[in-house]
Amino acid sequence: MNDSTPQPTSTAPEQDPTQDPAQGTSPDSARSSARDVVGVRVAVIGAGNMGGPVARSFLAAGVRGEDLRIANSTTTSSERAAQELGASAASRAEALEGADVVVLGVKPYQILDLAAEIGEQLPGSALVISLAAGITLDRIQEALPGGAAVMRAMPNTPISVGEGAVGLMRGSAVTEQQHELVHGLFSRAGVVVDITEEQVHAFIGAAGSLSAFVFAIIESMTDEAVRLGLKRDLADSLVQQTVRGAATMLLESGMHAAVAKNGVSSPGGTTVQGLAALEREGVRSGVAAAMAAAAEASREMSKG
Repeated sequence: MNDSTPQPTSTAPEQDPTQDPAQGTSPDSARSSARDVVGVRVAVIGAGNMGGPVARSFLAAGVRGEDLRIANSTTTSSERAAQELGASAASRAEALEGADVVVLGVKPYQILDLAAEIGEQLPGSALVISLAAGITLDRIQEALPGGAAVMRAMPNTPISVGEGAVGLMRGSAVTEQQHELVHGLFSRAGVVVDITEEQVHAFIGAAGSLSAFVFAIIESMTDEAVRLGLKRDLADSLVQQTVRGAATMLLESGMHAAVAKNGVSSPGGTTVQGLAALEREGVRSGVAAAMAAAAEASREMSKG
């Protein structure tokens, strides 16, 4: 990325002594965001693998269950998702009626058809948030009535536990108030950043798809711990806690990963032998290739 490229601006709260580490925000800021979104009416059309965590994050931010309406492809699916989330099930028309925010959580290949279908039912003042990778703001705006306010959000699944990342892209019709509202809705998601549509491809590699790569690495480490002689429940606990602890240490200390790595690496010790094996096996290049492949797939989807 060259120096002229706009850099993401983090809206995550600054660390302070009163901060709740599990949620990534202080009690005071959490109460403030809850006040900001109480009474906001949200329609989630498609509360699946990504729409579900987004709905859960909004509820954690203070949206009331009766104000968050779930409309899935079937009544049974809507009711099941609403019950799991603590939200309300509704038909699509019921969900859209009076909605302040409409979240489109369907698959990318469905997003433009859905946008066209809801156009007549969409409240004129509603903000539409698309979760679809690869479908640009321009294409969504073209499918909706003229002047519709649209944002794209690229979250990852750990937002469901308040430890995720969300990249936000803002359409031209979005007001400052709506922009601030979206940040409030995602205030308990983890880290929320404003990015450009050009940056979204790198964001997907560095955050959106990255959680799956981390899960794959954790799975591999756990399986190897079992092969080395640990029981699986113990291996699960040790690997997951160590990964969590390493990430928390970097976040809270601000230490560069290379410095932290060197701090664990005694000359001729066990760690340096393991690190040398990682380099020989190409783990670093493999991770880089996975991230680059995800980013390139995002670019290709955007060309459609």
